[in-house]
Amino acid sequence: MIPFMKVRWVSMMGSLLVIALLFFYTFEQKKGFAESIDFAGGIVLTMKANEVVTMEKVRDYLQKEKIPASLQKTGKNIHNLFKVDIGLQQEIVLEKKAVEIKEALEKEELSPNSVDYLRYIMARDLVAGDKTAVVFESASHVGPTVGDYLRKSAVKVLFLVMVLITIYVAFRFRINYAVGAMVALVHDLFMTMGVIGFFQIPLSIPVIAALLSILGYSINDTIVIFDRIRENVKKTEDPDMKSLIDISINESLSRTILTSFTTVLAIFWVYLYGGEGLEEMSFVLIVGIGIGTYSSSFIASPIVLVWDSIFHKKRK
Repeated sequence: MIPFMKVRWVSMMGSLLVIALLFFYTFEQKKGFAESIDFAGGIVLTMKANEVVTMEKVRDYLQKEKIPASLQKTGKNIHNLFKVDIGLQQEIVLEKKAVEIKEALEKEELSPNSVDYLRYIMARDLVAGDKTAVVFESASHVGPTVGDYLRKSAVKVLFLVMVLITIYVAFRFRINYAVGAMVALVHDLFMTMGVIGFFQIPLSIPVIAALLSILGYSINDTIVIFDRIRENVKKTEDPDMKSLIDISINESLSRTILTSFTTVLAIFWVYLYGGEGLEEMSFVLIVGIGIGTYSSSFIASPIVLVWDSIFHKKRK
């Protein structure tokens, strides 16, 4: 039998240290989290690829022109489309450059804005001036106000989910289990966010969806262990919680490992073959599921034991 509770303080303090180091690196070295257009604002272009204007050529050209942008294929790419995301700060730079060559743009019947500026320079440099070869299927702008609203909404949703899950666990079990579940969820969220910051994965709507999925997966795994603990407590008149929790985790261990392995295996194929649009989301899911599996045994359960030890002593 694996003595999980023997290392409870090591696991909890170790997790706290890792989270602190990840956030320190994110804010000290990377100056914060990277944000996608969803939160930071900017322009989203949908371009149609052809024999001359391919996604690879556009990516190379933008890098050459020092225009930071994120490119990815859209959907199943049936119509040979790809998406170009350009951040708000870069959009402002492009707007200024467009004004500088206003006369040249107007000669080509284009407006002095960032989108038409991109159309103009791509046509000039990629297809020898043929602006009809550079096809923008759509162009949309996400302003800073919209990005700020989405950012605040994402935080509210994550907080609300954790509160509702905690209330559910408190009703189904007891307050000590609810506290363990809440601490584990906070741990999973902050640890995953730390990894996101470390690798500078842009925060986006799909990444937030991945975080919500991780919280759901984590609490499901935690409840399985809590249910086993509760059943074992009922079987004993004066249970030794430390050994009883160890027994309960070990009894659930094979189920936990198999469930996590099969889930990660399925997401791993999405990560490999899902394309650029799903790569970041699937990576976050894989990392988060691993963290959630760890926290069920090494964070949530030890918190239940610590809580029980404190209040059991008070009752005595």
